[in-house]
Amino acid sequence: MNELMNHTADMGQAEMFSKAWYNEYFRRAAESPAHARFCEAVYGRDLCQHGMMDVEEMDFLASLLKTGEKVLEIGCSNGHITEHLHEKSACNILGLDYADIAIAQAQARTRDKAATLNFRCADLIQDELPGDDYDVILSIDSIYFMGDYNKTLAKLNAKLRPGGRMIIAAFQVKEDSDPDTILLPGHTRMDEALQALSFRYVQHDFTQNIRNHWIKNYEFSRTLQSEFAAEGNAFLCEARMAENGWFKDHAERGTLVRFMYVIDHNADLAQG
Repeated sequence: MNELMNHTADMGQAEMFSKAWYNEYFRRAAESPAHARFCEAVYGRDLCQHGMMDVEEMDFLASLLKTGEKVLEIGCSNGHITEHLHEKSACNILGLDYADIAIAQAQARTRDKAATLNFRCADLIQDELPGDDYDVILSIDSIYFMGDYNKTLAKLNAKLRPGGRMIIAAFQVKEDSDPDTILLPGHTRMDEALQALSFRYVQHDFTQNIRNHWIKNYEFSRTLQSEFAAEGNAFLCEARMAENGWFKDHAERGTLVRFMYVIDHNADLAQG
């Protein structure tokens, strides 16, 4: 992740992934026809996304949720994917994000669903996570921003009911200093953290999806560059391009993998 941050800074996106940056991104994306076309082409459906989850992975995630479950989503951005999961699964979902413009968009759009679908602004590092006894906690490409994996996993585990589970989607790249084994199932940094904390889990491989995603992301950001510029939304295209070259390089070299981890609540850890 440090290598990616350095790369985006070199591309003129030094503030990328900050609260202000995400607010500006989602403010513009919500009204951009070029962004809608980009999402349709890259993800398979326009849900005003900024992330890595394509429709196949999203629908697989929805299949893991059960009707009526109490779900906390960490890092929901503008809530479009959260809303899709809510419609597919009939769960009770609370989505959290630190980008207040994204949360305001989600709240306004889903006001008539507030009995079972809600959104709240929260700093995922500084703030106490609201509620407890969750059946499921989702973290889709957000755990990178919450600090140490071990501490974050323990923090999330403490909010689960006995028998609950975490579902975490995370990529892993092999940087020059990493062993080749870091790309193998059971050997990523997420695997190491889960094993160190004695979690039981299964992982589902979405490596081919993520490699295809970044190649399409690279292609269509450039194909639509003039349309973004004509809208006055060069910022959106530049934001995509700042990261997709780095990911495309790893995708083409085969040094990028992605897994979805389904993790059982660890009662011993919660007591300890």
